[in-house]
Amino acid sequence: MVPRILFVSSHAPEGEDHGARLRVRHLLLQFSKFAEVRLVLVEPYEKFTGETSPNPNPSVPSEVFNFQPWKVDSWSDRISHELGSSYLNTNSGKISEEDRVHLLRLIDEHDLVWIHGLRAANGCNIWKWPKSIMDIDDIPSERNKSEMIQARRPDVILRKFRQLCMWKRHERRIFDRFDAMAVCSEPDRAHFANSKRVFVVPNGFDAPAGMPVRQPSCPVRIGFIGSLEYPANAKGLRWFLRHVWPRILKRVPDATLRLVGRGSTLPEWTNAPNVAGLGWVAETDAEIATWTFTIVPVFEGGGTRVKISNAFSRKCPIVSTRLGAYGYDVVNNRELLLADSVADFVSACLRILHDEGVADRLANNAWKSFLEKWTWNSNEARMKQAVRFVLEENGEDFDRIRDQATCDC
Repeated sequence: MVPRILFVSSHAPEGEDHGARLRVRHLLLQFSKFAEVRLVLVEPYEKFTGETSPNPNPSVPSEVFNFQPWKVDSWSDRISHELGSSYLNTNSGKISEEDRVHLLRLIDEHDLVWIHGLRAANGCNIWKWPKSIMDIDDIPSERNKSEMIQARRPDVILRKFRQLCMWKRHERRIFDRFDAMAVCSEPDRAHFANSKRVFVVPNGFDAPAGMPVRQPSCPVRIGFIGSLEYPANAKGLRWFLRHVWPRILKRVPDATLRLVGRGSTLPEWTNAPNVAGLGWVAETDAEIATWTFTIVPVFEGGGTRVKISNAFSRKCPIVSTRLGAYGYDVVNNRELLLADSVADFVSACLRILHDEGVADRLANNAWKSFLEKWTWNSNEARMKQAVRFVLEENGEDFDRIRDQATCDC
């Protein structure tokens, strides 16, 4: 038989695209090439209204476990919450005891468990996950650190500092709970001390069937893609509209900023001058092809942003903050332009607008790097390596299982 993998996540693979959903979808598809994979949803971020199926299917969950309220009642609980490293009530919710028993039975029936995110793991009220890989695409302590740095109000700074300390304690115990980890980048890998148990499985994007063709619109279109219900995206876009966009319009008054993503049709965005909110767009290729470049003005968050590899895959030039391009092996002025200050961001945008050669060079360099490093298909070998490591740690032989599967066929 092929390896049996139980995949636990809070993100259903089908629905409106966003970074976490795209990662889950494509990890499941890669797993289905060499394993039997069964999906379990734990407290879905988006309310799940589809049907479940008991048969292994990489796009259909077999079970959906919702959280129940998990209160911090006693003083000992409060102390554990503030100071402990093994306290699991980090998100004020957990699955029922009946669901927990059922999940433990499913774990026992599979060769390996891949858990996407500490929120899902902790909400299952399981400390030690046997034969397991924890997949973190957004390191909680790093996210809270960036939010603390950007905060201005003392109460927000204090709250983010408390959360930062809490998650650092939990992250230091990560290998007491899981056999291995998957992260999105080498910088994320370096965040964890026991690096031999950390495997880099980058975020990426689908490789187009053919080489993308840029057809920049006239008048100029600049693009932004991402859900504006996600606070880091909304805060970054507010910064751009308040400080950068007016300076660009002074130099290029007929330029238009095109917003793609959930929440982008709200008046907060569309009332700004020369801004068009398109909402969520299922097929973005034709839209992105008309953009002269795309912006990634992100100052908060952890992990890597799929919008970077998406733009690379469409040969769309990028102006990004350094945090926005975090985790990608890129060089300023080679694959993209990096800028953190208002003046530098304005300068980078105008540089592309005024020099078509710069846009073409960035797009071509990014396309080459994308094909080498950030297509989803390039992850299969990395995922097999992580699975093989955990199976061998638990006395199983990945190659023997695969050979047996070939004989059975």
